[in-house]
Amino acid sequence: MLTRRGLLQRGLLLGGASTGLGSLLQLGLVRHAAAQGAASDYRALVCVLLAGGNDSFNMLVPWDTSTYAGYANMRSDLALPRSTLRPLAGTDATGRAYAVHPGMPGLQRLFNDGDAALINNVGALVAPLDSAAIAAGNWPTPLGLFSHADQIQQWQTAVSDARIAQGWGGRIADLMQGASPANGLAMNISLSGNNVFQSGSATTPYSITTDDQGAKSLNGYTEDSPGGRFTRAVVDDLLASSQQQLLRREYGNRFADALATQQAVSSALSGAQPLTTGFAADPFGQAMRQIARMISVRDQFGSSRQTFFVTVGGWDHHDGLLENQAAMLPMIDAGLLAFRDALAELGALPMVTTFTTSDFARTLTSNGKGSDHGWGGQHIVMGGAVNGGQFYGDYPDIHPDNPLDVGRGVYVPTTATDLYFAELARWFGVDDSDLTEVLPNLERFYSIGSGAPLGFMLGG
Repeated sequence: MLTRRGLLQRGLLLGGASTGLGSLLQLGLVRHAAAQGAASDYRALVCVLLAGGNDSFNMLVPWDTSTYAGYANMRSDLALPRSTLRPLAGTDATGRAYAVHPGMPGLQRLFNDGDAALINNVGALVAPLDSAAIAAGNWPTPLGLFSHADQIQQWQTAVSDARIAQGWGGRIADLMQGASPANGLAMNISLSGNNVFQSGSATTPYSITTDDQGAKSLNGYTEDSPGGRFTRAVVDDLLASSQQQLLRREYGNRFADALATQQAVSSALSGAQPLTTGFAADPFGQAMRQIARMISVRDQFGSSRQTFFVTVGGWDHHDGLLENQAAMLPMIDAGLLAFRDALAELGALPMVTTFTTSDFARTLTSNGKGSDHGWGGQHIVMGGAVNGGQFYGDYPDIHPDNPLDVGRGVYVPTTATDLYFAELARWFGVDDSDLTEVLPNLERFYSIGSGAPLGFMLGG
C-alpha cells in the first residue's frame, strides 16, 4: 500500500525534484511575472543550433567553374565532387552561383521557391574588421575564439567581449512580457532544455518534449491508477493548505500555476488538429513537428510572440566529415522542408521565421580526416516573411592569399552575428529604440534607424 511517507520517500512530492519539476516551476515564474495585454498579431522565431561547429563550406559550395576550382583546390580531400552538388537559382551580388550539399534537396527547393535565404560568412565579432587591420595584426578577437564553450555562448548572447548569462532571445522576452499573457505560456519554449539564448533577467524558457503530451507533469500526478490518484490527492491537499511562511506560500502558488498550465498544454496538444504533413522519426524531425503543433494551438494561450529553440549536436567533425555530413545534413534538410510544409498547411508560414546558428564554421583545409575549428560561416533563414531565393553577406574568395584568411582557411567574418540577429529582432517586433537592450554591441556595426541591417526579412 502506498502511504504518504512512501510517496515522500519516492520523491513524488514537492521536495523530490521530480521529472518536469524544473520546467513546471519555470513556467510558473513566467506566468506569475507576465503582464496582461498581448498584441493581436502573431510571430515566432525558431532557433536551430547545430552544436559543435557545422562545416558550412560544404553545405553551401561555389558552383561556377572558376570559384569551384578554388574551393576544390583548398579543400583537397574534403571537396565535394561538383557533379553531385545541387545548384541554386540566381547569383549573389558579384554574379557568382552556388550549390548546396547533395544531401539537401529540400534546401534547394526552399531556396528556389523563395522561402529560404542564405547568409554568408557570419560570425562573432568584437568590432568590424577589414583586410588592412588584419594585415597589421592589431585587431580584437572574441573571447575564447575557437572554443566551443565560448563561441556557442556568444552566438546565444550576441556579446563577444564578455561572458554573460542572458541570451538575446531572453532579453527580447524581458522586453515583451505583455506579448505572453499571464494566463498563457512562457514566450520562450525549448525542445532542448535550459539554454542561454532564451534566458533573460526576468524570464526563463519552458521545456517541452516531443511526445504527444508535450509537457512533463509531476511523476504520477496524472496517472489513472491507485498510486496516481493518491499522488494527486496528496499534492492537491498540500497546495490547498494555508502556508504562513512567505517563501512556502509563493512556491506553492507558482507550483499550482505551473501544474495547471502543464495540464493546459497537454490538453491543447491532445486536441490539436492532426497534421497531414509527415515528419521523419529522427529527433530533429520530431522536434520540428512538435513546434508546428505548438504553433497550431497558439490561440488557446493568447500567444502573440513565441520563440522556439532546438539543438542538434554532433557537428564537431575533426574526422569523418564527409561521412557524418552525408548522414546529418539530410536530417536537417528533411526537418526544415517538412516544417515549411506544415506551416503552410496551418496558414502560419508568413508568421514564423526559422534560422540556424552554430559555434563556428571550420577550416577550409583538411587535417587529413576532417576539418578543425574555424570562424565565419554560412547560415539558413527560412519562412514566408523571408526575402528568399537570395544570398546575403559576402561568401569569401576561397584561395590561399585571401587577406581574410588567418590561417588554414579560417575566414574572418564579414557579417557580424549582431547584424544577423538585429534583422530577426526587428521583424519580431523589437523597436529600434530597444535594439541595444537586446543586442548591446549592435551600434559597433550598424547605425540604428538607417534601415534593414541586412535586408533578408520582408518588412524587417
